[in-house]
Amino acid sequence: MKKTNLFVNAFLGILIKMIAVIKGQRIIKKCQIKGPAIILSNHTSFYDFIYTIAAIYPRRVNYLAAKKMFYEPRTGFFLRLARAIPKSLMQADPVATLHALRILKQKGIISIFPEGQISPSGRSLLPAYSTAKFLRKAKVDVYIVKHMGAGLANPPWSKKTFRGKIETIKELIISKEAIKTMNDQEIYSIMKDKLYYAQSDYNDAKKYTYKLNDISNLENVIYQCPSCLHEGMTSDKHQLICPSCHHRLTYDKYGLLNGESIDDLFIKQESRVRESIDQNQNYQLEGRARLMSFRKNKLVEVGSGVISLKRFEYTYKGTIDDVQSELTFNVSSTPSLPSDIGRNIQIYEKDIIYQFEMDIKWLPTKMVHAGEYLHLLNSKKA
Repeated sequence: MKKTNLFVNAFLGILIKMIAVIKGQRIIKKCQIKGPAIILSNHTSFYDFIYTIAAIYPRRVNYLAAKKMFYEPRTGFFLRLARAIPKSLMQADPVATLHALRILKQKGIISIFPEGQISPSGRSLLPAYSTAKFLRKAKVDVYIVKHMGAGLANPPWSKKTFRGKIETIKELIISKEAIKTMNDQEIYSIMKDKLYYAQSDYNDAKKYTYKLNDISNLENVIYQCPSCLHEGMTSDKHQLICPSCHHRLTYDKYGLLNGESIDDLFIKQESRVRESIDQNQNYQLEGRARLMSFRKNKLVEVGSGVISLKRFEYTYKGTIDDVQSELTFNVSSTPSLPSDIGRNIQIYEKDIIYQFEMDIKWLPTKMVHAGEYLHLLNSKKA
């Protein structure tokens, strides 16, 4: 890993700390963190890495970050500047593991977001079990740096800021002495319990308010009308509107829609998808998409076609590099479909990314609902 200039690191650290404070972050539970150590954080906002850096400043940290982010010009620049470690999502990555262990041996600090992706609803996703295995192998102190309110101040479905309070806690959850006596399942249980966060539950107790802003793109998270079940909501300033029955959901300063939380609406939506799968053995969900993948270290469009989710496999039929092709992915080896809200779903296989940019902007969220449940059903049969 290339060392960066100490002056540059100090300047960036102070700058990030100032940005976090201006955005509303306050550390409400503190502890000293020194290397070697691993920090686990929840993930509800694009700014979580800033809030984590700010929380442990002046200590320096190395992130494990999704490899595809290094190919995005702006994000990649800052990740390299921060000495982040590129990691393949949803699969083992021995090279990234080796880099991280090497930094720990040098008494460094590694930061991980075990959910692997941002929660679109503000409720924690299941953390990757592989993280528990890495913690046991590393045998160092394990901390959480957990952010509450970040997904309300900087929702993952918007580039706008809904200014309000962000509270962070720092806590040692497993000591290096204790971790030597624990198995993977014991480590995973503690990690899962300590990371869990439900945005609506937290703010139901706190009653913090957040500045209202345009909620465009939230219609691609809550895509189904809770009144008539029409799929394909529209947004207008602070409202989601059903074009079928004209039911309106108004977003308020507490982050609620008609007094109901986004994560509760999200779960109900997901439950209806699961019910459809249970009732139809030949369930299939498909949509037209542009296929993106890596070419010469860039994520570019390589074809177009139809991506289909079926009970035992996912298929893509279309062009790849101007050749008619067909791809098949096993559902049981695809635990999740990472998604950029309103844009795409992603499938990772053998260190290759297949990113499907959907024509229908809300369809990626429905595919995420379906994909997680189909994987669960296939895992039970295994």
